[in-house]
Amino acid sequence: MRVLLLGGTGNLGSRCIPAFLAHEHIVTLYVRNPAKLQLLLSPAVLKKTTIVTGDATDSEGIKKAILAHNIEAVINVAGTQVKPGEEPLLPKIAKAVTDAAVAVRKERGIPLRAWLVSGLSILEYPGTPNSRLLQDYLPGFFYARVSAHEGTRKVVEAVRVSDLRWSLICVAMMEPANPNQGLLELLDTPSHHNLVLQAKSPPAWKNTWLIWIPFVGMFLNFLVVVLGQYKTKYEDVADFLSEDLESGSEQWIGMRVGMKDKAKIKAS
Repeated sequence: MRVLLLGGTGNLGSRCIPAFLAHEHIVTLYVRNPAKLQLLLSPAVLKKTTIVTGDATDSEGIKKAILAHNIEAVINVAGTQVKPGEEPLLPKIAKAVTDAAVAVRKERGIPLRAWLVSGLSILEYPGTPNSRLLQDYLPGFFYARVSAHEGTRKVVEAVRVSDLRWSLICVAMMEPANPNQGLLELLDTPSHHNLVLQAKSPPAWKNTWLIWIPFVGMFLNFLVVVLGQYKTKYEDVADFLSEDLESGSEQWIGMRVGMKDKAKIKAS
């Protein structure tokens, strides 16, 4: 599949590149600073990609890249890092990506496939009434840190799946499989992820006794469960996205998708 990747210079995005190539996707990288790629990817990986310079909030630039490279799927993992004092860009990027994709749909007549990154907080809190979201139980100071994910959800869910075959990947914390990773190299064979996935709510959720504490129990339970059980590997997430695009699955279209490392399920 011909894939346009936004966020290729980030921790997750850079690992998506060799994963996509291993699954024989044709990869076009849409990045603001192409020089940074040389610090992350081996020459062999770079040689197999096409690089387009552009801003992830520029809808017209994204549209041009999609049309110029005959893109079939857009993966956005850009905008997850927010420096202190800066405005979160995740909702703006989601708006630019979806606007560009819908505009291409009107020209081509065929909707693109898209995965856009967001956070675990927009998933439903298991066992709560009326499908309340995890974010509904966060105090104001904590909610401010994840509010960009709610903005992203509103932007993406306003788009009809007939115009864009979208999915939201809802991650908590991620870490590298190898903390001392050097330049990312081509993979000899495709890897397979070690994730359990579920739409709408986090998979294999297990409450703690903290949930019964009056007033603050739901929040404390959220913190302990998420921090202890929902850290995943960048490489697993990259492998999942690669496999989903390769399979052409309809399973997650129009869904918010949570994930959990299988090892965390066994440990809990």
